[in-house]
Amino acid sequence: MITARMTAGRRIAASLAVAALAFGVTSCGAINEQATNTDYAASDGVHVDVADAQVRNLLLVTNSDGSKARLIGSVVNDSDSSLTLTVEAASTEPVTISVPAEQSVKLEDDANQKVVSGLNISAGEHAETTFTSGGETVDFSVPVVDGTLAEYRDFVPGGSDASVTDHLKKTESHATSEH
Repeated sequence: MITARMTAGRRIAASLAVAALAFGVTSCGAINEQATNTDYAASDGVHVDVADAQVRNLLLVTNSDGSKARLIGSVVNDSDSSLTLTVEAASTEPVTISVPAEQSVKLEDDANQKVVSGLNISAGEHAETTFTSGGETVDFSVPVVDGTLAEYRDFVPGGSDASVTDHLKKTESHATSEH
């Protein structure tokens, strides 16, 4: 015979089982960081904030021997006064970028071209770089690329070397069987 007391006990047990199941299914987010909550540069370049200077999508495009590299990316100044950003990649001479108040400077534009000499870091590596603005300094690792990818060929100091992309050319293949 089932009594009211037994029915209440079953209800409580069922409720606890459902609660435990719900907690087990939803608690993953409590201990694991969600990737959608992490800010990151969704490009080849890096993002760095130094005082009022917001550096966006910055990278170094080097020539085939790695002796020179051009900075590409943008520097944004949302403040109401002009700023100067100094960038020193590895052991090169620092370059300065002046940004008027509430404007941005796009380093891909020929008028804003910044080239460093003596980088001597190969494409695919990173250059330890120091950014300085408004009395603040930030060290960050900046990627180095070459003209292998078409979107960077126009920015290679001295022009892109065709031998860098020779391995990318389509070659004819000969089938050895008739499958």
